[in-house]
Amino acid sequence: MGLYMRKYHYLILFMIGFLVLLPFVLHKLYTEQEKNTETFGEVPVVEAEDPADEESLSEGADTVSGNDTISGNDTVSGNDTVSGNDAQEEAAEEPGEVLPPEEFFRNTLFIGDSRTMGLAEYADIGDAVVFANTGMNIYRLYSLKNAVRDQELYLEDILAGNQYDKIYLMLGINELGYDEGQTVKRFEEEVLKLRELQPDAEIVLEANLHVTTPRSERDEIFNNDGINRINEHIRQIAEKYGFGYIDVNEIYDDDTGGLNPKYTHDEVHVLGKYYQQWADWIRENRI
Repeated sequence: MGLYMRKYHYLILFMIGFLVLLPFVLHKLYTEQEKNTETFGEVPVVEAEDPADEESLSEGADTVSGNDTISGNDTVSGNDTVSGNDAQEEAAEEPGEVLPPEEFFRNTLFIGDSRTMGLAEYADIGDAVVFANTGMNIYRLYSLKNAVRDQELYLEDILAGNQYDKIYLMLGINELGYDEGQTVKRFEEEVLKLRELQPDAEIVLEANLHVTTPRSERDEIFNNDGINRINEHIRQIAEKYGFGYIDVNEIYDDDTGGLNPKYTHDEVHVLGKYYQQWADWIRENRI
């Protein structure tokens, strides 16, 4: 009888201990589940750091010339981080052959402002990753979150997640209201940081797109003279460090040297249906 009561006593103690520990075990499991399902927050509202921000061409144009808004590009396909350098090296490439987007842009990263967001939304760039924001400039490159397809990551997160084969960067127009010398210095520093973080990537610096000549003539800050100056500085940085440099203005400019009015509705951004020409131009020139 005493032995039976002793066993019964141990059973009661075990059950009490189990009930005491159960809340802690459940709390631990719930905490781990919370961590695994954590999502990134909304893109923060950024106060103007400079008078030029109030006139920012990108921030002041939420639409691509009469098309749907280019913020939150839910329709962009395949912007997940891609790995697989071996697959790209194995792709057959005959002289003069134009590779399809899914091959040419494999393991590629685009970085830019609202123009690059339009490229992500309206052009077929395969599985290329796009990091862009309407307010992006060289001073905010690592402080603004991505605004493409709700992938609200910082650039350093994207760079740490994969080693890319090619990186295209177009920035400079939103910086026109800043001190030009300081902007060029900062641009050089950030591109060198990009090379340090992505040592095996081919980095291609892109000239900024022009605005229309009428828009240029009536704007003291965002005009084609300023765009050409910053583009020349970018070209010199590319030449100095051995980066690629491309100027897509040749397919969009009219004979005045400005963005052709037929390609735009707001004199700043290319109409959605013409972004594919940009992507095709890159592929056809094997850049």
